[in-house]
Amino acid sequence: MPNVKVGVGLSRDPDTQGAARAALHDALEQAELERAPWALCFFTGAHLPRADIIRRTLLDGSGCESLCGCSAVGVVGRGEEVEGGAGLTVMVGASPALEALSRMLPEDGAGLAGLSDAAQRRGGRPLLIALPDSYVVDNTVLRDRLESEVPEIPVYGAGSTDDGQLSISLQLGMEGVRSRSIAVLGLCGNLEVATGISQSCQAVGEPHFITQSKAFTLVELDGRPALGAFVAQCKALGMESMQQAAQEVLFGFPLDASNPRFTGESCLVRPLAGFDQASHGLVVPYPFKTHSTMGFMHRNADTAERDMARMVDDCAARLSGPPDFGLYFDCAARGTGLYGRSGVDSGLIRRRLGDFPLIGMFGGFELATPLGVPQVYTYTGVLVLVRVDA
Repeated sequence: MPNVKVGVGLSRDPDTQGAARAALHDALEQAELERAPWALCFFTGAHLPRADIIRRTLLDGSGCESLCGCSAVGVVGRGEEVEGGAGLTVMVGASPALEALSRMLPEDGAGLAGLSDAAQRRGGRPLLIALPDSYVVDNTVLRDRLESEVPEIPVYGAGSTDDGQLSISLQLGMEGVRSRSIAVLGLCGNLEVATGISQSCQAVGEPHFITQSKAFTLVELDGRPALGAFVAQCKALGMESMQQAAQEVLFGFPLDASNPRFTGESCLVRPLAGFDQASHGLVVPYPFKTHSTMGFMHRNADTAERDMARMVDDCAARLSGPPDFGLYFDCAARGTGLYGRSGVDSGLIRRRLGDFPLIGMFGGFELATPLGVPQVYTYTGVLVLVRVDA
């Protein structure tokens, strides 16, 4: 194995400079480094007003040449999840077998192709971590651009956001602190990467064929009104109200039409957005097509925890050995709001994989590249495990 040194620090200090210094100190100490060539940072909305202090503290303290980070609803580090209040986490790394490069791109993603070329010139198998501004980046445009301009490079990440009070997100990098941007970190080398996606839910009932639809409205499933199928499924689950049903019953759309599956990275899950009274249809924010397949998905704390455990085990089984480090991108709708308690996902990861450097954030949406094609996810937890080969 090559000499891989990676460390993570976490601080809950409300003083921004103090938090950045403490998290960086702990990260460098864990990695047994005095300086680090690359750094990744996530911070909660409490630190938004002084994000420039975070950037300057990390640059001065680490001496890094590649820096990437953003604001988030919550952060994950050192086995803890911080949701609400002040939280700041930092990962630093160094290895002769691993190179890093960072860029700040505009909201439309212009420059991705150049970044892809630069990453591929470094050799090995590149990995891109992308942190778009949730409030301004068009997910459809970004997804299409990723597919067309970085077709051979896996991309993972999450939408940068805040705690919802200001509806502002900030991205930071070597170029400065910005909004309306996409912060990107490229890791290049002989990387072994295993990824997993937890959808927080499990398929219920039999899959359905979409026999009639219009725009974003499911009109008929299997030749019958879609609303009737939804109500029947909710009754089968013992739902007591339409409010509960709307919160817990979602819609799964398989990515591979020839082999429809409804677990992990095999499908995209979307929520119910409303009812169409005229057609007795269901409004779902997904560009589904008539004659395609969909399935109802049940989402609550129990199904989410079971699916998370499945995902972590599956992800770990794909690696040839323990990970050198990892990243976890969690949906802001998960965490305490889903489970009723904090630290469930990070606790599962640590219990199954042991204590290793892991950094993460709660974002507005998640990015992942299943089946070789980048996708935008919601309600998901995306785990990225990395081993650096000699």
